[in-house]
Amino acid sequence: MSNGTLALLRGLPPAPAETPPRPAHPHGAVEGWTETHVHGWAMDPARPHEPVSVELWDGEQLILRTPADIWRPDVAAPNGNPGLLCGFNIAMPQHLLNAPRHVLHIRIAGRGEDLSNSPLVLDNPKPPLAWEDLAALLPVLEARGAKATTAAEMRDLIGPVMGTLGALLPRFTELAERAGEDRTQATIDLAFSYSDRLGTILQDFSARYPRLAFPDAADPEVSVIIPVHGKFAYTYQCLASILQALPRTSFEVVVVDDASPDETLFLPAIVSGAVLYLRNPRNGGFIAACNAGAAAARGRYLLFLNNDTEVKEGWLDALRDTFTEVPDAGLVGSKLIFPDGSVQEAGGIVWRLGDGWNYGRGCQPDDPRIAYLRDVDYVSGASIMVARPVFEDLGGFDTHYSPAYYEDTDLAFRIRKRGLRVLYQPLSALVHHEGITSGTDVKGSGAKRYQLLNGRKFFDRWRDVLASHRLNGEAPELEKERGVTRRILFIDETTPTPQEDAGSVAALAHMRAMQALGAKITFVPADNMAHLGDITRALQGIGIECLHHPWYWSVEEVIRKRGAEFDAVFLHRFVNAFKYAGVIRSAMPKARIIYSVADLHHLRLEREAAVTGDPAIAKEAATVKAREVTALAMADQVIVHSAHEAAYLAGAVPEERLNVIPWTVKARPGPSAFAARSGITFLGGYRHTPNVDAVTFFVEQVMPHLRALVPGIVFRIAGSHMPDRFHALAAPDVLLEGFVPDLDAYLDRQRVMVAPLRYGAGVKGKVLESLAHGLPCVATTMAAEGMGLTHAQDIALADDPRAIAEAIAWLYQDEAAWQRLRAQGLAFVERFCGEAVINGKFRTMFDRMG
Repeated sequence: MSNGTLALLRGLPPAPAETPPRPAHPHGAVEGWTETHVHGWAMDPARPHEPVSVELWDGEQLILRTPADIWRPDVAAPNGNPGLLCGFNIAMPQHLLNAPRHVLHIRIAGRGEDLSNSPLVLDNPKPPLAWEDLAALLPVLEARGAKATTAAEMRDLIGPVMGTLGALLPRFTELAERAGEDRTQATIDLAFSYSDRLGTILQDFSARYPRLAFPDAADPEVSVIIPVHGKFAYTYQCLASILQALPRTSFEVVVVDDASPDETLFLPAIVSGAVLYLRNPRNGGFIAACNAGAAAARGRYLLFLNNDTEVKEGWLDALRDTFTEVPDAGLVGSKLIFPDGSVQEAGGIVWRLGDGWNYGRGCQPDDPRIAYLRDVDYVSGASIMVARPVFEDLGGFDTHYSPAYYEDTDLAFRIRKRGLRVLYQPLSALVHHEGITSGTDVKGSGAKRYQLLNGRKFFDRWRDVLASHRLNGEAPELEKERGVTRRILFIDETTPTPQEDAGSVAALAHMRAMQALGAKITFVPADNMAHLGDITRALQGIGIECLHHPWYWSVEEVIRKRGAEFDAVFLHRFVNAFKYAGVIRSAMPKARIIYSVADLHHLRLEREAAVTGDPAIAKEAATVKAREVTALAMADQVIVHSAHEAAYLAGAVPEERLNVIPWTVKARPGPSAFAARSGITFLGGYRHTPNVDAVTFFVEQVMPHLRALVPGIVFRIAGSHMPDRFHALAAPDVLLEGFVPDLDAYLDRQRVMVAPLRYGAGVKGKVLESLAHGLPCVATTMAAEGMGLTHAQDIALADDPRAIAEAIAWLYQDEAAWQRLRAQGLAFVERFCGEAVINGKFRTMFDRMG
């Protein structure tokens, strides 16, 4: 479609690509159009600040609906200041416009009234032929074909026929299947009815390419858009790989056949389910095909996928999950792998002169340097996902780069300009047969030559942004993540398992808080240097670089090989601070040392010795105390979780080095009402001796009182690594739940949490989790230490066995008290350990470090 083929129905002449705004219709106007888009504005004068939706109608047929929510500073509300979310930019779905002429209406959804300058008339210069026209032309075409002397002549003759067949065949297969026929066999039978030769070809085709049955998707979350021009074997292989690695996310596939000269035409005969096949009568190029596919897509997210790819398990889900995990994600792309297993691309770098680099090329796929989520300059368009509203607002891939190359890089830069992030997600991986579609010779006469031509266009458009980039090949390890503000080496004993212990929850939350402030986190599991499969990949998937064997065999090796790049080292827990602080101070003199105490080990041991009377524990406490004091003295900044610990260390650590930072906990109350809940629970990891003691104490000393106060009440013991000796505690009203994989659902069934700890130190994760879930808690003063919780307001506090039982009975039976503590507990979580609070505390600490 061109400007010359569009005219206004009211007789106005065709408009140039950039039409000056006309006098506005009260509800909006069509202001201009290009070959691929119609743009303008629309609003409801009664509610001007609420974006409306606009519809594109072809005669009496609704083609699409899209929000008019682009910011228009030049449009004023009635009696208001200029500036409204009311603009629209509609991608014209050319694959649906096959007739010789179309009357296109742009309307506000729900109204029958056209916008100003609508309708438009589209004259299609080469529409597919209607069957009556085709039947009349067949003898003529056959006669001309017999006289043809070149392939070019034959191509002109065959093109209209193929275009018409491409438009009719998908509908035929759909109707055949709806009538109970097998779509493949129905197509073969149809072919035999006209030509034995064509029937035989289709029979052989279906034998070589077995049926691909995709799931149906009434409301797909993702539309996988695959532009195709020939190379059907690769297209089939790509589609088959999607079925072999079937995503959990609902999806549809949109195959845009850009006038393929091969078997692609017959794809509808061998696919079923949520697959839309579109065939363009002429080859319009990669950009036009992608934009046409996007216009037809139904998904909330668009995933552009090359047909010369084979996707891996989890490929689509990892991209979609990233948008949930990273709210300001704008575009997310995959890791590309060569057929030999080596890396083709792990995110791209764009240098100062506009030339691009495939970072990670030739590496192994699990190399730690390329195995974590990170911000990048661009990701290859071979596999990228973008939210559909963002893509539509930007007008799709820019036809400035037609037919192909640099459109994906330009899209990444335009998305970043909007304040959104462009991310490489290594958990999404696929094999890419590079160069199959367009070759690899940028200096030849093929499509690949546009890589050089469009590179110049890209540089001219973005030269101001590129001025801050380095020259080609200079410091790629820094350029690959240019937005990083500081680099922190994070050392813990093992990879965090937040489902199992509070220490892991704190470690992960502190890493996330520092990431939010622009830090890059490199994690080392000091005890075993192991890659723990999904546990490690979970860290990598949120942007944490994980170092492990066989690339690194010890913390000392990490310090020796990479120590110079880090601004700080974060030592989590006492054992790591005591073991590595001296080495770091000697080998990395410029790096600041941050020591997160987690809890004061010697204080916990002293309290355990006081409860148990064990002199060996008291002796161990004295030894640990001396080591903790040494570690504290070597740190530039010390983190404790509670005010009690800060007061305890006030004489040993200067105030300017001491930070009270709990960990981020999000309030997420369960929906179940008081009456729908039953029982009480304790939650903990049982490698931690205070938890074992608490359970034993509760069953042996509290439950006898509680049974008398609340007959029939059930106590559930939940958590990981439960010791065998707990089996002796089990009873009809004492249940051993063990590890709980879905904590939210589990806590939503309980009425009260108990935390009967008799010794310990630091903030107790179980108490925070209870309050965050809106589950009122009965705790000892030891369990609530240092958090500033108030009895009978935020929590119920008691230490004596009888008093604990009475507090539980009160909360268990008094719904008004239960509701009050639930509300107050949730409010406490927000002010004590909300995300903004914790990030602010880290910002203060970073300011101290300089």
